[in-house]
Order: sequence, then C-alpha cells, then structure tokens
Amino acid sequence: MALQTVILGIIVILCLALAVYSEWLRPLRYPLTQWTIPLRRLSRKDWGIVTVLLLVVFIQQRLRAEGYLNSGLLLGLILLTLWYGWIRQPIARVSAEGIVINGQFIRWAHIKRYHLTAEGALILTLAQQKVTLCAQHADDLQRLYQHIIAQPNQ
Repeated sequence: MALQTVILGIIVILCLALAVYSEWLRPLRYPLTQWTIPLRRLSRKDWGIVTVLLLVVFIQQRLRAEGYLNSGLLLGLILLTLWYGWIRQPIARVSAEGIVINGQFIRWAHIKRYHLTAEGALILTLAQQKVTLCAQHADDLQRLYQHIIAQPNQ
C-alpha cells in the first residue's frame, strides 16, 4: 500500500469520525434541547471549490487507471464534502441552561450583552469574545432574543 493511500485513508476516517461526532454524539454532551434554530450556511463558494478540486483529482485517478482503493477513498471524501458543505444544516440548540452554537455551550449567565442587528444577526458578547448568530429566519432570532431577555439572571 502506498503512502498516498494511507494518508487518504486517514483523512477519510477522520472526516467520517467528525461527521458522526457532530451529528449524533455532540448533542448528547449538552443539556436537553428545548428547540433548535437553523443557522445560515457558510459560503457555498468555498465548498464548491473544494468539491471541484476533489472531483478533478478523482477523475485524474480514474484516467490513470490506478488502484480502486484510492478511487474509493477519494469518492468517499467527495461524498463527505458534499454532505458537510451542501446537505448538512448547521443548527443552534437552545436549552434552559444556555445555547449551543457551533459546538460551544454558552450559559445564559455568561452573556454580558446582546444585540439584534438590522441585518438579521444576534450578537452575543461574552467576557472574552463575541459570538454572532445568523439564523435563516428572523422569527427564530426574535424568539431567541425574547428568551434571553426573559432569563432571570441577566
């Protein structure tokens, strides 16, 4: 087995582990979710570039008629890229104790300030950082904003 095959296999296994963790294991780490907010996706241009580059490598691999293992691993990487960048919907999970955004649990008590912008983003100011929450629907942000205001420890 060539070094290229081993490296490609490790990358596919790590990407698959990340996919399983983010979809099924990460929600188990945090408190029970009251509701979820679908977030806006990152730029599809970036994911498109990665997908096209992987397709070019896959086509070159097939034209050179090299091993099926490398082609299968590249195809798996392409499918994971399509899932992660195009199919998967990023969400924020709201619970009674706080909110989970991009795998980061923020307790309601840690929010120092919050601001709802005209562009449709909720900016949460913490002690050390600012977190921007861009939801797909403005109604979800308004509901979250009202939920934060209703917290007794704010």
